[in-house]
Amino acid sequence: MNLSPDIKALKRKDQKAFEAVYHETKHAVFAMVLPIVKDRSLAEDAMQETYVKMIANINSYDKKRPFMTWLLSIAKHSALDLVRNRRDIPVDQNERDDLFVSKESPVEKQMESEYYLSLLDETERRIVLLKTAGGLRHTEIAQIMEMPQGTVRYKYKEALDKMRNAATKEGHYEKTRD
Repeated sequence: MNLSPDIKALKRKDQKAFEAVYHETKHAVFAMVLPIVKDRSLAEDAMQETYVKMIANINSYDKKRPFMTWLLSIAKHSALDLVRNRRDIPVDQNERDDLFVSKESPVEKQMESEYYLSLLDETERRIVLLKTAGGLRHTEIAQIMEMPQGTVRYKYKEALDKMRNAATKEGHYEKTRD
C-alpha cells in the first residue's frame, strides 16, 4: 500500500486522493477505534472525527514516519476523546456488530464471533482486529501499539489459541491435517 502520491494530492485538497486514502485505511481505522468505544455507532463517529483531523493536519504529517501509524494514532486519540466526552451515555451492547461476520450472516454466527472476541483481553482483541479486520502486518501493529514486534506476534498467537481452544471445547473447531 503506497499512499505517497495520494498524500501529496491530499495536501492539495484533492477529493479523489481522499477517497483513495479512505478506501485503503478505513478497515484499519475501524479496527483501531471499535475496541476503544465498544459500539459500532460510536466507532463510526470516531472514524469521521479521525478523517476530519487527518485533513485538517495533513500538512503536519512527516513523511519520514509511516502514514498508517500517524493516521491510527489520530484514530486512537479520537476514540479516546469520544469515550471521555460520552461517559454518561450508556452503550447498548446489543447494537454492536462484529467485524468477522457480514450483515447477511445468521445471528448465531454473529453471537459466536462476539463470544470468542470477548475471551480476549483488550490488547489481544485490538491486535486481532488490527490484523484481521485492518489487514495490518505485525510490524505495523507493533508501531501503533508501541510494543516489540515479537510481543505482538506472541499475543496474536495466544489470542488465536484462546479462541481455538474455546471452539474445540464446544465442538465448533476441528484441526485439519495438511
